[in-house]
Amino acid sequence: MAGAYLAIDLGTTNTVVSVGAKDVYGNFITQIVPIKQFDRNKVLIEKDSIPSVMFVDYDGLRYVGEIGKSMRDLQSLRVISNSKRYMGLDFKWEVDDKVIRPKDVAAAVLKMCKNSADNYLFTDVKDVVITVPASFNTDQINDTIEAAKMAGFENIDILPEPTAALIDYINQQAVMDVSCQSIDFSTKKRILVFDLGGGTCDVSVIDVVKSGNKLDFQEIAVGRYDELGGVDFDFWAAEYLLNKFLEENDIDPDDISKQELTSMVSKLAVFCEEAKEKMASEIETRKMMGIPVNENELSFTKAIVDFYKDKAFEFKITKKEFDKATESLYYKPKNKTKILNEQRKQKNIEEPILDTLNGYRIRPSSIDYVYLTGGMSKYPKVKERLFEILNKPIIVSSRPMESVARGAAVYHYYSVENKRVSQTTKQNAFTVKNDVMMGMDITKVLAEAIMIDVNEGLPHTIIEANHPVPYKGRLTGKLRTTSPSGIKVDIYAGKSPYSSKLRIQKSYLAKFNVPIQTGTPIDIEYEINENKYLTMVMIVKDGRNETRFNLNIESDVELEERRSEL
Repeated sequence: MAGAYLAIDLGTTNTVVSVGAKDVYGNFITQIVPIKQFDRNKVLIEKDSIPSVMFVDYDGLRYVGEIGKSMRDLQSLRVISNSKRYMGLDFKWEVDDKVIRPKDVAAAVLKMCKNSADNYLFTDVKDVVITVPASFNTDQINDTIEAAKMAGFENIDILPEPTAALIDYINQQAVMDVSCQSIDFSTKKRILVFDLGGGTCDVSVIDVVKSGNKLDFQEIAVGRYDELGGVDFDFWAAEYLLNKFLEENDIDPDDISKQELTSMVSKLAVFCEEAKEKMASEIETRKMMGIPVNENELSFTKAIVDFYKDKAFEFKITKKEFDKATESLYYKPKNKTKILNEQRKQKNIEEPILDTLNGYRIRPSSIDYVYLTGGMSKYPKVKERLFEILNKPIIVSSRPMESVARGAAVYHYYSVENKRVSQTTKQNAFTVKNDVMMGMDITKVLAEAIMIDVNEGLPHTIIEANHPVPYKGRLTGKLRTTSPSGIKVDIYAGKSPYSSKLRIQKSYLAKFNVPIQTGTPIDIEYEINENKYLTMVMIVKDGRNETRFNLNIESDVELEERRSEL
């Protein structure tokens, strides 16, 4: 398909591929690409999404997709799920003594997506837009780009997921008559995008305004990366059911091995995920048919085979029970703990919203609309709680599982087309029928500040949080060699040097080939591109000579050695 633009929503639980192109009438349309994958019987099937789950069989073969998802309750110790949560970290799994990194899982998923896209478009696709949470830091983005290259892509553009979802919504609105559009963008509108997916919670505040044929998107706030998503709701409910099961059957948990308990929780989480989706679908169906809905009467029942002592047990959960078990995920805790393990138990959807608004000094009253997307947007209580928190009109994505991928395909088209037009003509007006978004400017910002440890107490900020990208600069007069053999440079990330959540991202050790006098001045040139990919050049000032060498941010090792050409 000539003139097609590919995009991939690389999700924590599911990945979706979209392709966009002009139809015969000049309208830009998006389609979902069916993804070929194996089911649990290793039969090749096609689905509109692929689970971002890897399964390693006993022959050492690595499979991703439906087969991985289906094996979670059968061979959970050979399954890797939610790997996106560990992107950018020095984290690994071992299966049969083989090391698997988060980006290995991502690369395998992206490879399946690329193969399906190649077959769908009858060409070897090299260009792609991949979406990531708006709050992804440089290491997480670098891992994503590296995974895409491992999968065979060459030209990779990164787009924040909330922005992509909003673009899809606006693209749908663009083909409607003005009187039918739900938001008038002729004046600036401030939209809080709340993307609650399978494994991540993304909060962005985006100002959008349309001027003529140009649409401007400006990220004015990006929430800190939050590992909160649908899987947490599933596991919270699973733990409730497990405790209920143990109590009803008079089973002492100390009599069960840790491995067996883990397997039981995993199987119950799969059950709760299905229950959640079925009950949400039932509520939506009844409302569409005009049938009264008593949500507290809804329930889901199913038997789980080989659950305990190789026996099958039937489980039932009501919506009332599910909501009670997950209630803490909707509310900010009254007493905030400082213990890391306890903090994980205090995840909730309220805190990321309030922290983002407070951190950027945005008044809730300045928000015009809330745009809700992500798989969990289909669960009614999420929308209800958002309205309680913000008291603003809430627009729910009509296709939450697809909106990010579709919006990224739209972005891919306009970013390429705008570059082509600017290169071919500056004098003649370029118009396309119904091409109401011919101009699209997107301003991306950093979710966290980037800092360098200068051995003088607090790290020194080189790029502030919320700073637009791309950006480049030079750090002068802050660093000197502390050893004749090399120098160590630590990169930190956080809202500020005083943040309690300040953390080290990477450490770099530059070893010199010849001794350098201790105290020799060192400058750092740094540049971050539109994809939030950070590169650094270290400049050693030895007398009249300056020696330069690159320090590229790479996340597959915690400590990286670089040798200068001294």
